[in-house]
Amino acid sequence: MTRTISWPTREEWQAKAEQAARTSCFARERVSSDPTDWISADEMAEGRGLASKLVRAARTALGKAGRAGERPSLNQWNRDALDEDATVDDVASGWWQIARYARGVDVMPEAADRLTALAESMRQKRDSAADAAEAQAVAKAVAERATDEAWEKELKRRARVERGPQVTTITVHEDGSSTVSGPVPFRPPWPRY
Repeated sequence: MTRTISWPTREEWQAKAEQAARTSCFARERVSSDPTDWISADEMAEGRGLASKLVRAARTALGKAGRAGERPSLNQWNRDALDEDATVDDVASGWWQIARYARGVDVMPEAADRLTALAESMRQKRDSAADAAEAQAVAKAVAERATDEAWEKELKRRARVERGPQVTTITVHEDGSSTVSGPVPFRPPWPRY
């Protein structure tokens, strides 16, 4: 089941190296998502302590303001930020939301500002490292696509794609021996009417 595909030329393929590297994944996926890699242990402890104090104070203030229905969301943001598998985005978003709730009921504004500053610092460090990692990946992809070896590998990949799926049959005989057939094109079963 071979197919004919309109492939880009080598020059077009090389020119798209940067786009391919940038769109293969998000920049932040190229670096660690562990918050402790982007914030010191002291800052993490400070952030968790501030979040805890803000949650307690905001819960009380929300109840007094007649907004007790918002407390479960506040609690969930805190749980998300405290989860042992929380990513940088989970912690930063949780802290930012906790500070937003605290500001909404005018509770501990200095603590809320410090908590958002810690969250933003963590995100900025991660994002700047991600941008550097992406730039490095782009440079590597551009350099790699300029080589003859990469072009040969691409031509082999194109041939596999045009050839389509292959099936190899392994037959196990009664005596325990086996034989393997060469690859043959896959033929989908025809529907029965």
